[in-house]
Order: sequence, then structure tokens, then C-alpha cells
Amino acid sequence: MKGPRQARLFCLALAFGPGLTGACAPDSVAPGYYAADAGADDASELDDGASSTEDDSTSDGAYEGGTPTSPECDMNGRWLVAQRVLADALGQTQASHNWFYYEVTQNADQLTVTKGLHCGYDVVAVSALGANVSSEACWPDFLKYDSDTGRTGTMEVTPSGCELSFEKRYTVRGATVSFYQDPSTTLPSVSEKASPSLPGWVSWCNATNPGITLVITGSASGDLYCVQRDWNDYSGAVPASTTTFQIPVTWGSDQDALGYAGSSLVTMQDTPDTEPSQHYVWFAKLDPTQATGTDTEICAAVRGLVSVLTPDALQ
Repeated sequence: MKGPRQARLFCLALAFGPGLTGACAPDSVAPGYYAADAGADDASELDDGASSTEDDSTSDGAYEGGTPTSPECDMNGRWLVAQRVLADALGQTQASHNWFYYEVTQNADQLTVTKGLHCGYDVVAVSALGANVSSEACWPDFLKYDSDTGRTGTMEVTPSGCELSFEKRYTVRGATVSFYQDPSTTLPSVSEKASPSLPGWVSWCNATNPGITLVITGSASGDLYCVQRDWNDYSGAVPASTTTFQIPVTWGSDQDALGYAGSSLVTMQDTPDTEPSQHYVWFAKLDPTQATGTDTEICAAVRGLVSVLTPDALQ
């Protein structure tokens, strides 16, 4: 078995963009390898390892916010948030798409996300030999354990319109969320499984593999088991009185491959595209009839509305 530092490789299926570079991989494990010791105590590990945010609450589409400094720079309301970033590897590119639902309250220039749901992500090949990644089996856990609720920001009036900014936010997947949200904390290795008393990796995605299980197809095929810690912040100019707009994204990632089934290439590392214009997020204000119901129903509607309200976010 490799030591913890040797085993710390970036995942191919980064939430912000996968790739096929790198030269080493973690020890391969077959699907279900961890079934013997992951069964009965998984629930206690999840309770200890992550604070559940999915509470089966419902939304009827009505929303009352605060009072903005100017009605021309008003973020009060319910928003579809669709993030798109690009990554490069050996001359190949892949685009990663993340989908969120925000309920935002604004008082003067100050913003608070009173409800922030992570509705999933996918990765699609942009170049011919790029990779495709499905995280669909993990979407219920993203919704349950990842949250942007409480995220803060500002919406300021400028001479040319408005300036929107949201604070840097960390997201952890497949590990003890509250413990590993601290960016100075090293992510767990394959030997560091969570228990009720110790942090570590946790089996998500309705699987018994370590961390999250991602399905990769394209120039490399297989399943990747990994833990992820991503961050992003949003900041940019917004036209006055608009309800659909794009601003730049700054992002980074810290991730460990814990095992794989199939080609070892699924563990290889990539890098963010160097062109800043390739990393952006779209906001679209939802009307009272859109994305209502339970959290699960809201997220399903958000994913369906991306192609209608923010189609450029799917490039």
C-alpha cells in the first residue's frame, strides 16, 4: 500500500474539470472491495461526518427579501446558478458544469444565501479525446450534505451598473464535511475511513467504495473513487436591472484518488485552462412558477431549466 502522501492524487473527475495527465495512480481496488467494513455503521459515519442540509422543505415560489440600496441592483429572490469551467490535459479539454439553487436576501449592499442547494455536476469532453464524467449517482448526497446556505456577498451600485461578489466557499464530497472544509486540513488517504469518533472518507453515491464513485467514459473508461474539496468565488460587473447575467469564476481544488476500477488513466491529473474567459457562472432569476416543491424537486427543475434559461452555461 502506498503511504498517504504518495496516494494523494487529483481525481480525474474534479467537480471543476477532469483530465488525463500525470504518471501515477493509487492502488487499484475492485468494485465493492470495501463492502465488508462499510455496511452497518455507514449511517453513523455520515451523521458524524457531514451535517445534513436536505430537510424535505418545500417552496411554493413566493419569496420576500430585504431592501436593496437601489432597485436597479437587487438580488432578492430565487436564482438558478449554473457554473461552467474548463480544464486541460495533454492538449485535451473538458468542461465541468455545476448547478445550484439560491434564495438570496439583500439588505442595502449585503447579501445572504438563505437557502443554497447543490444540485449536481457533470463533465463533458470538449476536444475529441477528452473525458466524460457522470456523478449522477451522487446527486442525492450532494443535495443532502453540501450546502451554500449562509454564503454571503455584496451587490453594490457602480457608475456603470452594479458589482456582484460572493465570498469564497469550500465544498467537500465523500469525507467528513465539517472537518475537511478547513483548507489547511489534508484530505484523507485510503486507509483513513471515518468512524463515529474520527474523521475520514465516507461512502457516498449509494455505494460501498471509498469516497464518491464517478463513472468515466471517453479516452479513458472506468470508475474512480475519490474525495474532493473544491472552492470558488464569484465577482464581476452586472448590468443594472437585469435578471439573467454572467460573471467570472475563480476556483481551485484539492482532491485524493482512493481507488479505481478499469483503466488507471481515470486517476490522472489535469490543470485549469489558462484563459480566464473560460471560467464563468450564469445567474437567472426564477419566477414563482419555476423550481418549486421539495428540495429534490427544486434541483430536478433547476437542472432542466439550465438549457432554457442559461444555455451558454452548457458549453
